[in-house]
Amino acid sequence: MHRIRYSAYFVAALIYFSCHSGSAQTDTTPNPFQIGAQVYYGFIIPHSESIRSISYSRPRGITVYAGWLLLGQKAWDYCYCYPLSGISISLTDFDNPEILGRAYSLMYFIEPGFGLQRKIYFNFRAALGITYLDTPYNPLTNPSNLFYSSRISFPLQISFSALWKMSSKMSLRASGQYNHISNGGIKEPNKGINYPTVSLGAEYTVRYRTLPEREKTRKDLYPSYLELYCMVAATGKTLTHNEKQRYPVAAAMVEMRKRFVRINSWSAGAEWVSDYSIREANRRNGVQQDFRRAGILAGHHLLIGRFTFYQKLGVYIYSPTRPKDPVYQRYGLVFRMTDHWLGGIDLKAHRHVADFLDVRIGYFLTKSHRN
Repeated sequence: MHRIRYSAYFVAALIYFSCHSGSAQTDTTPNPFQIGAQVYYGFIIPHSESIRSISYSRPRGITVYAGWLLLGQKAWDYCYCYPLSGISISLTDFDNPEILGRAYSLMYFIEPGFGLQRKIYFNFRAALGITYLDTPYNPLTNPSNLFYSSRISFPLQISFSALWKMSSKMSLRASGQYNHISNGGIKEPNKGINYPTVSLGAEYTVRYRTLPEREKTRKDLYPSYLELYCMVAATGKTLTHNEKQRYPVAAAMVEMRKRFVRINSWSAGAEWVSDYSIREANRRNGVQQDFRRAGILAGHHLLIGRFTFYQKLGVYIYSPTRPKDPVYQRYGLVFRMTDHWLGGIDLKAHRHVADFLDVRIGYFLTKSHRN
């Protein structure tokens, strides 16, 4: 699950800048509009022995994108930078039409911009969205494709780029990307496709604006007191590749969180999970064991406005039915709707294999800051 951890520091910023790009206009600073295109080429990482035999292909494709360079005060106050925010459309050919086919992706991206006044500068970009895959797993016609089994999945991308300004409006771009496509464990099989790529492209600024000069302030955006909250979650999951029956999963947790630097917090908590797919597996195997599990977790939270992106490491302290691993990870995005209520989504995984994606709602015992 490395691709999710590496994307953590930018995915929440995607949502934040999307919600604040319009309000950044309150200082009347116009946002330049940019368009670009890239071609890319890479390889698939065989992260599991079960998919090694179909990993020897070379994904290639093209991306076109458009977005606004956010020059407003709100964007500057968050990152002391001018981020490029927009959408991209990609076509990826996995170089194996019979088994892997192609992916058609629509993604939203954020690219914090540092040193934009220089002739050569470097940027990070993170993107997430939705993708259509045209050759999914089928037990009869395509049993070898263990990478994905649903036509609709969710791509994540993190990239590093070097840009060379040819003029005030035109730049050349060379990038290295890490790409991941998965359905979050909604349907099996779901090993996920991990494929690094390199790309070359060009970028054009339709409406060029001189970058405003702004000062860096050192005000704290979030309180430093200890936050306490409880949360419940629910989802459904299949038991095997060939079944459509979904079994309910319910969870409850309590957690404390405390900010330690400007937009970062640590957390510690405990959770209780009832996974009815485990109960069904035990029933079929004639095993009389409790299907419930309990774990303790610690993690990091990136605080972006009312959004929080977190990564947690958990350890089972009660699990009569032996899990895939004694430790697990959780990755989530939540939104604080009011002073006390929050909601969001969470992905649980054992190493590189997703277990399930759930929807959750929680209640804070402490008040929210005001944005």
